Amino acid sequence: MRTSSLLALLASLVFVTAAEDGAQVYNTLCVACHGPDGKGLNGLPPLVGSDWPKGSAARSIKIVLNGLEGPVEVAGKSYNVVMPPQGAVLSDEKIAAALTYVRKTFANGAGAVTPDEVKVVRAATAQRVTPWTADELLKAHPFPPTKSPLKHLVGTVYEGKWKEMPDFSQLKPVLMEDFNVGILDVAQSGRKEYYAVVWTAQFEAAEEGKYLFTFDCDDFGALYVGGERIAEVKGIGPVGGRAKEVPVMLKKGQTPLRVEYVQYGTNAAIVLAVKGPKDKAPQALSKTKLKVVKEKVSIPIQPKDGVAAIYRNFIDNTAPRAIGIGFPNGLNIAYSADNLSAELFWNGKFMDGGHHWTDRGAGNEPPAGTNIIKLSDGQGVQLEGVAGDVVRYVREKDGKEWKFSSVNVAAEFKGYDLDKAGNPTFRSAGEGLAVTDGWSPEEVSGKATLTRTLKVTGTKAVTIVLARDIAVSGPTDGVSEIAGGLLVRAISGPAPKANAATKSLTVTLNPGETAVLGYSFR
Repeated sequence: MRTSSLLALLASLVFVTAAEDGAQVYNTLCVACHGPDGKGLNGLPPLVGSDWPKGSAARSIKIVLNGLEGPVEVAGKSYNVVMPPQGAVLSDEKIAAALTYVRKTFANGAGAVTPDEVKVVRAATAQRVTPWTADELLKAHPFPPTKSPLKHLVGTVYEGKWKEMPDFSQLKPVLMEDFNVGILDVAQSGRKEYYAVVWTAQFEAAEEGKYLFTFDCDDFGALYVGGERIAEVKGIGPVGGRAKEVPVMLKKGQTPLRVEYVQYGTNAAIVLAVKGPKDKAPQALSKTKLKVVKEKVSIPIQPKDGVAAIYRNFIDNTAPRAIGIGFPNGLNIAYSADNLSAELFWNGKFMDGGHHWTDRGAGNEPPAGTNIIKLSDGQGVQLEGVAGDVVRYVREKDGKEWKFSSVNVAAEFKGYDLDKAGNPTFRSAGEGLAVTDGWSPEEVSGKATLTRTLKVTGTKAVTIVLARDIAVSGPTDGVSEIAGGLLVRAISGPAPKANAATKSLTVTLNPGETAVLGYSFR
């Protein structure tokens, strides 16, 4: 008896120590995003009220080890997040302690996590180099089923083509089945197109009060509570834009609930959710959950008072470290600090900041204008006759997988300067060379033009790639044309050379030489 009591005491001491260490790790690495109270900060997902810390410890361990990216639903709300991996900086013991603290503090006392559990998951995922997605994790470690308030759920299936709600009392069913899971699912019908389902159940209200029901479907249907039709979706159409939210006062106990649903063609879906008097988030009563589409907020970014606009965020179809410049004459570029090249060229509107400035930078934003031309997606500064002499390791996305590869580069990005009008000069340098790449707006013969000034100093000749993997014609009278109608004119210094075989346009500069080029649309 004494031995067992001593062992229990030692075990509790170990748990408390782990929890205390875990609190320290949490408050060092996690608190900035999830908050000291676990409710989330700066629009990031909470831990309180979330199912993610509960259930299988392996799910949480994988997130800490390898990170999480992409859309995820937490406590009834959708997020698009990037959680960085911590496996390289945290030991098995620290991860176990931190997760034990989280599960004990924010997940209603979910079980402790041991270093051995972390060790096993770390070994099993040692080859993974990409963050997890929510779908991957839930497929391997699903949440335990939520207890449904729908009791005695029965589904009755009818076959036929209807464009308006039929009188089900006059129809002969082809299937009647008891669905004890308490969840509405169109797959329960066993049909793919042209059918109807009537679900009946008893809705069990845990307490008296207001219950907010959300109902939607593809194609049309109706929701009855207590024998009264409270919501109806009419006509043939998809889910998402016709959802109904209806409050209903209910007494504690069971109330009859009925859902009538008609599917015309394919793409079937039924959505039902309820939020009780004390619920923080709606509870899904259907397999398909309603996805709330956020209305896009538009924040146009344009040059102002003759000063160029700048956009430092993820721009679509270019490298991650792209720098967008919108000039007052309506021409725009995206310069890649990763590849030292002007990778995009377009005219008209510059960028819309609504996406990134209201959604914490998730995803890429395309240029807002027209005539978007992809000039290049590789190294723009190369040694003459040599691929490069500096090895840089990059992480590139091949389909859905991230892979590490090495590229030889002659120079690396060293920053940029802006003059009073916001015109940029990009700087790069390598062993024995330095390159400046300046841009400014002009009007030439009534055409909006960007003047590009390239200068090389040092001891090595450099080839600047102006365009790659795109059709180039000319030069004729010093003017080359890039597919899309972009003209590149030699103003002074070495002239660009086009290569039809490699679909490229380049200009080579010796040390001390300067090339001035003019860019305009035909």
